[in-house]
Amino acid sequence: MARLTNKKRAEANKTLWDRANGSLRQQWRSKQQKALDFYLNDQLTEDEQRILEESGMPTFTINRITPVIEIMKFFVTAKSPRWQAIASEGSDVDVAAVHSDIADYCWHLSNGKSLYSHVIQDALTRGVGYFMVDVEPDLDRGMGEVVFKRIDPFDVYIDPSSRDFLFRDANYM
Repeated sequence: MARLTNKKRAEANKTLWDRANGSLRQQWRSKQQKALDFYLNDQLTEDEQRILEESGMPTFTINRITPVIEIMKFFVTAKSPRWQAIASEGSDVDVAAVHSDIADYCWHLSNGKSLYSHVIQDALTRGVGYFMVDVEPDLDRGMGEVVFKRIDPFDVYIDPSSRDFLFRDANYM
């Protein structure tokens, strides 16, 4: 098997980037940005605002989307998730309990409820929300901690040939 040179790797990465950042993704991003702007009460374009002003019409908007999304976020995040690992056999019960406790600890360390609220908002306003499990090496006096994080949906580039809604068939992300 021939080893890839740095130049060939760079060319392969550039090809993947061009494929993932194509016109379909640009359309998706544009639509999702409009949806986010709408949620943030930026619903009129400058041209629409000018036309309304010139015709003597009111230019204020009554935003019915933001309160609905806030209510949905409240109900989804009202309780923190309950982490439960299941033992595969009787001797694994104690290990499963430790895993459940570790997941709960990481959730609270990461301010999981607030993080979850942001991910839900992303899902409702941009069509998708992402969690990431990561290691913060500087926490716990330099010993490191496992933490949950949120990834901005616009920072994720997915294989455009993926058809599964969870992207399980994607060749790359």
